[in-house]
Amino acid sequence: MALFVAPGVSAQGKLPPYPEALRCAALTHAALVLGKGTPQESQLFDHVIYWGMATADAGRAAGKPAKAVDAEVERDSAALQPKLRAGDGATAAALAGCVSRVPPLDK
Repeated sequence: MALFVAPGVSAQGKLPPYPEALRCAALTHAALVLGKGTPQESQLFDHVIYWGMATADAGRAAGKPAKAVDAEVERDSAALQPKLRAGDGATAAALAGCVSRVPPLDK
């Protein structure tokens, strides 16, 4: 299975700005952490891979070191986990928006 059509490029065909990619990477990472051991875990993992690569590419384009990008994703994910766990509507909607932008990864 080929995981990526074009790593780091959104379904619209262009690299998202770093803050947007970071937000989606953190949201999908938080969802994966909370979804460990669930039937959705593999799909959540695909979302994390896509947004992680998009964030890495956007971070490089913004001149950010990879370690800084990773640290920001981890920090933001940790802050978002309680909101997702509590069912915060705005956070869940933001996650759904990010997930909807992940292209089919099996083509």
